[in-house]
Amino acid sequence: MFLRVTVFYVATLLLSGVMIALQGGVGLDPDLLELVQFAPALGVGVMFLLFRRTTSVAARFTPAAVVARKSALVVGIVAAAIAVSVLVHVIAGQPLHFDEQKYPFWALTLTMLIGSAGEELGWRAYLQPYLQTRYGVLRSSLTVGVLWGVWHVGGFANGPVFMGAFLLMTISLSVVLGAVLQTARGTNLAIATVAHTAVNLAMFALFDEETGHAFPMVVMGLAWAAAAVVTHRALRPAPVARPLTTLPG
Repeated sequence: MFLRVTVFYVATLLLSGVMIALQGGVGLDPDLLELVQFAPALGVGVMFLLFRRTTSVAARFTPAAVVARKSALVVGIVAAAIAVSVLVHVIAGQPLHFDEQKYPFWALTLTMLIGSAGEELGWRAYLQPYLQTRYGVLRSSLTVGVLWGVWHVGGFANGPVFMGAFLLMTISLSVVLGAVLQTARGTNLAIATVAHTAVNLAMFALFDEETGHAFPMVVMGLAWAAAAVVTHRALRPAPVARPLTTLPG
């Protein structure tokens, strides 16, 4: 297992560099779409090439009712975490980000859905289910959250406080998604993509963490940590009752 996770992660990191270079080469505005988001999906492609027979992806879009129900749940959790973050900003007198956007909202939503799907094909549709073949949901979610967060290497340039808070957010969000997805096998990609897009849209529209400002990242990290604790406790499977045994005699 360690070998495959390492191969996937190293391939994703290397392909990220390629996609960043390609972004600059074609002149695509990163505010509209970041090509690096497709690196995890390409990393899965590498796994299919190297381990074709035993590589699987939980990316089916059916049943639609499960996707809709779980997506609504996770969007509600996102909305709650964002609302708490906004409230803290207001109380602390910190500005929110309401600048006029260069692109219409529908275009940003569409491109963020596409980009989020590129990421989640790797993180939640491939890596999370693969880790869960050996480990529990929580341990797998924590591992994916760490790897996913560290993959955003550009965040380290903003200092240890910013990056520590960012890692707290990715780990916590990963725990939330792991808890929601544990009862939605085969629909990981659709549900995770919806959640990822909702988070990205909210952060893009409301907060100024893109400038490297640590305050919004710390607030969101703590809000998501609280959401992770509540979600994990609320959605963890009930313990299976063992049948009573009758002693001889």
